[in-house]
Amino acid sequence: MTGILIANLNEAALNAAEIVQWLSAKKGCEAYRPVSSDCRALFSFSVHTIDGFGGWSGSSSAAREFLVDIESDDFMFFVEHGTYYQLSIGGARHLVTPSWGLVTSADRYSGVSIGSASVAEGFCVPRSVIVDALVKTYERSVPTRFEFEPLQNMTSGPAVQLLNLIRFFKENTSDSTNLAMSPIALASFKEMFSLLMVQNLRHSLSEIDLPVHAITPRQIKRAADFARAHFAMPITVSDMAAAAGVSTGALHLNFRRFLNITPMGYLQQLRLEGVRRDLIEASPSSSIAEIARRWGFVHLGRFSHKYRIAFGVLPSVDLARQP
Repeated sequence: MTGILIANLNEAALNAAEIVQWLSAKKGCEAYRPVSSDCRALFSFSVHTIDGFGGWSGSSSAAREFLVDIESDDFMFFVEHGTYYQLSIGGARHLVTPSWGLVTSADRYSGVSIGSASVAEGFCVPRSVIVDALVKTYERSVPTRFEFEPLQNMTSGPAVQLLNLIRFFKENTSDSTNLAMSPIALASFKEMFSLLMVQNLRHSLSEIDLPVHAITPRQIKRAADFARAHFAMPITVSDMAAAAGVSTGALHLNFRRFLNITPMGYLQQLRLEGVRRDLIEASPSSSIAEIARRWGFVHLGRFSHKYRIAFGVLPSVDLARQP
């Protein structure tokens, strides 16, 4: 893990210069400049980042405008819930509203005009993670200037799932004992998010047919054996595919065909079994949440639901059982 940043600016009456000063101090860079001075108005902002992934949210009671200069070519995802804001992207201006979000690489983002009563949130994801997911999905090199289609429908479709994952990320990084302390959960989240982006959002490679390969039962067994041997570590489906010598797409297709389960579902089942073993062997005073988190389950309610489906009992029943 390269680092964790959690910064929160509670709603306060600030002018544009004070906002820029706070952002520069917290982010460690001078990427924003106010276009003109303005009066004080309510403004809030929060950002949570782990390993280059960053979820953010903000609000502004007044209209404001900033110039932006970000050197990174990582991807940024913008969503609006209140009124609107307008982004300058590569010489064009795009409106972000409650119905339409936007995805762009950070170095093409040169300015923002925030509407009065704007309530926004978004996400940053490293280009290297997206490129890795593209290579494993399309089995080909990625164009240097690869981009996603900028505007994304926020009323239905895959962008809504991305937004739900953004919220999950923020909720579970606000407490340092969650994603930040669970390498398994973080690795699974990064892979899930990047694959959802490249396999569902339109982008530079969308017109290219996905490769389809049949794989041998021996390769499926090799992937399954690798998962069983390493499921306590922060391995991903990509690691299983690499162990079998196949693409992630081929592994997914053939796992569903021969085992009636996805590779991710297979890994999760192994980890649920790991939780169950630890619960049965633990003292009754042990923390269910702590044991679950160790195995990559950071949302206790969702974990309990999955556990009951898998084993027919709640985790608390197995915790009380003596080995």
